[in-house]
Amino acid sequence: MADFGFVGPAYTAPSIYQDAQELINWYLEVDPNIAQGERGKYTMYPTPGLTLKCTPTVNTEVRAMRAYPDGTKFLAICGNTLYSITSAFVATSVGTLGTATGPLNITDNGLSAYFCDGLSRYTFNYSTSAFAVVSAADGAFTGGGRADVVDNFIIYPRLNSQQWAATSALSTTTPALSFASADANPDQLVAPVVNNRQVFLLKQYNSEVWIDVGAFPFPFQRIPGSNTQHGCIAPNSIALLGDSFAFVSQDRRGQGLILMANGYTFTQISTHAVVNDLVGQVISDAVAYSYQIEGHEFYVVSFPTADKTWVYDLSTQLWHKWLSVDSFNIYHRHRSNCAVLFQNMILVGDYANGKIYALDNSVYTEDGSVIRRLRRCVHLVKDYKQQFFDRLQIRFQPGVGLSVGQGSDPQAMLRWSNDGGSTYSSEHWKSIGRIGKYKDRVIWRRLGTARDRIFEVSITDPVKAVIISADLEGDVGDN
Repeated sequence: MADFGFVGPAYTAPSIYQDAQELINWYLEVDPNIAQGERGKYTMYPTPGLTLKCTPTVNTEVRAMRAYPDGTKFLAICGNTLYSITSAFVATSVGTLGTATGPLNITDNGLSAYFCDGLSRYTFNYSTSAFAVVSAADGAFTGGGRADVVDNFIIYPRLNSQQWAATSALSTTTPALSFASADANPDQLVAPVVNNRQVFLLKQYNSEVWIDVGAFPFPFQRIPGSNTQHGCIAPNSIALLGDSFAFVSQDRRGQGLILMANGYTFTQISTHAVVNDLVGQVISDAVAYSYQIEGHEFYVVSFPTADKTWVYDLSTQLWHKWLSVDSFNIYHRHRSNCAVLFQNMILVGDYANGKIYALDNSVYTEDGSVIRRLRRCVHLVKDYKQQFFDRLQIRFQPGVGLSVGQGSDPQAMLRWSNDGGSTYSSEHWKSIGRIGKYKDRVIWRRLGTARDRIFEVSITDPVKAVIISADLEGDVGDN
């Protein structure tokens, strides 16, 4: 059973006896030059580690970040405070919000940043560093939700209504009559999102698309035939992805599909396994961002109440889980809550402790804390005949051990299940190779018998734990 499909995506079916695959804190690289089923077609690479850059304030949620247009600084909302942060990661408080929790979205028109926290709208002028709470007399209504920008107009919705408004071009001021209603269907507007100069108005159960036609007093008009039967359940799950955007959806038939816009329609990118994992869970608080690293573009969506993070890789169209562990080695949602590209770094903000980190593929801890990587493979069944497992070799990238400390002799831990994934064996440890030992192999022998076997491998050492393939030797009995 050479290269028996050990390397693969996260996919746990409604019944684990159908499929119980896990891929936690690894993502897949697909080599288009290798035939399907051959060694190296799929390779598992470790997800990025976290390097601390600054802590503007402690024990608070990093709610949003955005870079200045000239790239010299970036804004971060931590708790109820807006910070301006330099390239040396010196943070200066520049404003105070009326709320202290909940993810936000910062947009800008090139001159000023603009964001809403439900109760109020806020502006920050990049050149003067002037922060302001928008007057309650501005525009047709107070407050607002997720803001975006198109053609230099900043747009934002009125919560719990169908209305949305637009500032004047290159301005943070909204004329009194510059608003409209997304009333193609009677449900309420959840959030606008701009894609290719078109405004997608995602509602509770439906959506519609508007475009700037230069009208007055409100410059936008609905595009005929652009209505769809999908809405959005989580406004903070919206994130740009490729030339489009993705979000957690809801419609009159159900909820929990993760969709990506394709013209005026939406394509499901979530697998049955992802959707099944969210059944019965609170998903309305989902928060997402996207980022690019080493040729991959990822959509990262966390579910705070459900305490889990799923990641979609646009380049491979495969999913993995990205999870942090506590001191008891229990998995939780990933620590990142929002992201920004700043001076060639992907920075992410922590959802609880006020820290801002850099994602780094050459770092294998989360600010010094352990990353536990786990792969659970497909069921190994041969007509439910007895199988005799003689030898399992997992091809790690060898010679990656550290000079000293944890990881100087990195270990991989193997367990297996003989009952379809209901229970697992004791732990069996092997070294994956000290530094410079490039010919070392990781082999477990005399692995017993089973009619339905699942292998699971995990590693916690802070090393470059790449898995290229696995080979299995054994025999099949007569019954």
